[in-house]
Amino acid sequence: MPTVCIPMEEAMTPTAHVAAPTKDRPGRSKFVPPVRTLHQSAFDSACAELMRLVEVDYSPTLVIGIRTGGMVVAQSMIRMASTPLPILTLTCRRGLTEVKSRLKPVRMLLSALPQPAADLLRRVEHRLITAPSARRMQSRQIDRAEAETIGSWATMLPSPARILVVDDAVDSGATLATALQALRDVCPPDTEIRSAAITQTLDGPIVRPDYVLHYGTLCRFPWSFDAAR
Repeated sequence: MPTVCIPMEEAMTPTAHVAAPTKDRPGRSKFVPPVRTLHQSAFDSACAELMRLVEVDYSPTLVIGIRTGGMVVAQSMIRMASTPLPILTLTCRRGLTEVKSRLKPVRMLLSALPQPAADLLRRVEHRLITAPSARRMQSRQIDRAEAETIGSWATMLPSPARILVVDDAVDSGATLATALQALRDVCPPDTEIRSAAITQTLDGPIVRPDYVLHYGTLCRFPWSFDAAR
């Protein structure tokens, strides 16, 4: 499918909605972030809690999952929604994903480490790879065909459409900002777009999710390479 690269200066428009209350608050150490393991039952409970948090003051008419982790979160969230919701995927490719992919064999070999060692590995990865990459603010590539499909859906929904964009974790906010800008470009002007994530790992992202469960927390999801232990 065709892709389009959105410059970061165009993707940095923040959402206007004020973030809802969260379980964790900012201010944790940047160097020793806590690691939270979400096995399947805990993950499903977290997604249900995030959906309840959204529904306190927002009733989406379409849910968008950012591929890949965000799509898994979105699928679990809509199963817990008070009303049936359609769901679509939006792919946003980033350089960090390619870096992490090269670490897959190593991380799989280290998956048998004791929990404290695995947590330490995650903190090292976050400090040496994730945080520096966030500071570089690499551009992201949006799948234009998927974005246009979402725009077509939005025109068919009762006006104004209310879209919820979901990701698993927000680091710099660059991926989320790029996705939000792409949707604003293709959706009707009166479309309301909000966002949700399980965790925001870094302070001061260029765009904050409207709904978050955890701040400054590294989450180990069921699909993580070091989750099987």
